[in-house]
Amino acid sequence: MSARRRVGSVLVYAFLAAYTLFTLVPIYWVFVTAVKPAEEVVAFPPTLLPRTLSLEHFAFVFTKTRLGQGIVNSLIVAGSTTVVALIAASLAGYAFSRFRFRGRGVLLGSVLGLYLIPPLISVIPLFLLFNKLGLLNSRVGLVLAYQSLVLPLLTFLLRNYFDGIPTEIEEAALLDGCTRLGVLRRVTLPLALPGLATAAIFAFILAWNEFVLALILILSDDLKTVQLVIMEFVKLYRIDWGALTAAMVVGMAPVLLFLIVAQRYLLAGLLGGATKS
Repeated sequence: MSARRRVGSVLVYAFLAAYTLFTLVPIYWVFVTAVKPAEEVVAFPPTLLPRTLSLEHFAFVFTKTRLGQGIVNSLIVAGSTTVVALIAASLAGYAFSRFRFRGRGVLLGSVLGLYLIPPLISVIPLFLLFNKLGLLNSRVGLVLAYQSLVLPLLTFLLRNYFDGIPTEIEEAALLDGCTRLGVLRRVTLPLALPGLATAAIFAFILAWNEFVLALILILSDDLKTVQLVIMEFVKLYRIDWGALTAAMVVGMAPVLLFLIVAQRYLLAGLLGGATKS
């Protein structure tokens, strides 16, 4: 290996190591702070490892705050958003993949362009629209609002994955008397399971972590998602770092569990969706 290539490899690995530390150190600090006693959380200089393990912050956030209700609300909203988006994106992605019609490329580009629009731009129109429709301050309204975030991405991802499935399999099913929807349900979707799992992961994480739309569209304390409840731990003149980090750990747990369950499909889905553009 030449000296130039060795230097390049060293620089690449150094960058990857720095990026890994930059990503993992804050997560490590959150977990460590969450299990420190209250007096050790504010101690100076801070300790990298807790001298004693304590679950007092977790007990506080579950017994004295609305974090448990926030997790339930987020699970309902994120789960419903994922199911609705998967159904709609499967139909739309299949149509873009298998049918040729006028304006198909422009429409597909417009769908992907919707994903690039920041949520802040649509906050006021959504608030006014949902207020007139009676969907303000409801889980149903929040699920519908989240479709604007996840549906364009899932449609584009599933369309690319469907492109990688041979059409000969579907044609054989059609010759056997199966309808188009029957082919999609019995043949294409089972073959596209890795792509569906990847889409579900993206949809769930986006809906779980979303904050702006929930802040504007949810007014009742009983309907607040976990992100809104975590925000309440940040006060104007004081921040309870122990309770805040404990709430963040609890808020991350469902997403991590969901990733662990579906991780074997994630790489296959991403590679499958990258076969065609």
